Amino acid sequence: MSGETTTKSRRQSQAETRAKLIESAERLMIAHSIPALSVRQLCADAGFTQGAFYSNFESKELLLLEVMEGHLAEQRDRLEDLAASIPEADIDQAMQTLAAWLADIPDRQAWAALALELQLYAFRNPEFRAQYKAAEARVTAQFRVLIEGLAAQFGQPLRLPADVITETLLILWHTAVLRSGDGTQPEESYVKVFRQIMFGEPSAG
Repeated sequence: MSGETTTKSRRQSQAETRAKLIESAERLMIAHSIPALSVRQLCADAGFTQGAFYSNFESKELLLLEVMEGHLAEQRDRLEDLAASIPEADIDQAMQTLAAWLADIPDRQAWAALALELQLYAFRNPEFRAQYKAAEARVTAQFRVLIEGLAAQFGQPLRLPADVITETLLILWHTAVLRSGDGTQPEESYVKVFRQIMFGEPSAG
């Protein structure tokens, strides 16, 4: 029993270490940019040794990918929960739910800065770019399953291939994030476009 408790305690400790390293990485990326972020600086900020870092992540790049996938997976899960809360096959309600999701993205400005940093770093580093695209593809596949589920839930055929609609949703989401803080409220227009792409024009009456 004590052995199981010790193993659980070690796993919990490692999970807490990873979470603190990710939290420090996000904060430092926003403040200083990714190229300026060193493993030594990250560990000092998080209060760990470099050995603790490398026992959790093989490289800084793999940590960056976990930051990106974590944010996108969080939003995917949030959208899934919102979709599940719609009581009936009501497309109008679904579109309102999507608008609410776009309008209430937590920590918009922080994520906007992180998203830009990650995209620029991928653009300038071919090796990281390949890893970034692979991670992006994994997240896109998860969103595609969600889109197909929504279509089945509402009994509506998709107007375009699910891959195209998924890419559109992610573009709308990224645009909403990047436009944070500019005083505009573009979510409704985004949702109208998304509805047209997903299901076509709403029926009259």
